[in-house]
Amino acid sequence: MGYVIASKRFRSELLAIETDRLRLAVYRKSEAPRVTAYFVKNRDFHRRFSQTHPDSYFTVSEQRKYLAFDCDSFLGGSLVPFWITVKGSDEIIGRVSFFNLAYGGMMNCAVGYHLDRDHTGKGYMTEALEAACSFMFKEYKMHRIEAFILPENKPSLDLVKRSGFVYEGERASYMHINGEYRDHEAYYLLEPRFRV
Repeated sequence: MGYVIASKRFRSELLAIETDRLRLAVYRKSEAPRVTAYFVKNRDFHRRFSQTHPDSYFTVSEQRKYLAFDCDSFLGGSLVPFWITVKGSDEIIGRVSFFNLAYGGMMNCAVGYHLDRDHTGKGYMTEALEAACSFMFKEYKMHRIEAFILPENKPSLDLVKRSGFVYEGERASYMHINGEYRDHEAYYLLEPRFRV
């Protein structure tokens, strides 16, 4: 899936890329109210598959701190946190972020993502994930991108398989989800020129 780096950025964005239907942007902390509204709306929808968060996570003051951390980490080269909107709309419909960036002999990172409950089944996350991975390969020169998914999260498993990720094995007790540490399935995607 292709992307272009947006020629115009809003004041609230550190970076933005665009696909056919979407805009993916790294937000400043001024976007905390919009991000909070997204999380509050999707709290129950995300609960089953997302890491455990305290009630304070769903407040503007807390999201302002998270966005400040995102910006600092992005500028420091350790995180690429894209928020997703449909072109022509201000409503946040999801996020795809790349974390644990390793350079030198590694050149790899991990990816995580989530989508708004009202925007599933439209191909938006496939479009966002594939474009964002292409961005990471081209602009950050990553060689390998990893994804870790709960075994029962069929939509997410279908997404990574559809996007070319390859099953690698199990990550034992990988993340605290909905009250307990859970095993995850591990997948990876290699830079296109190295794919078999």
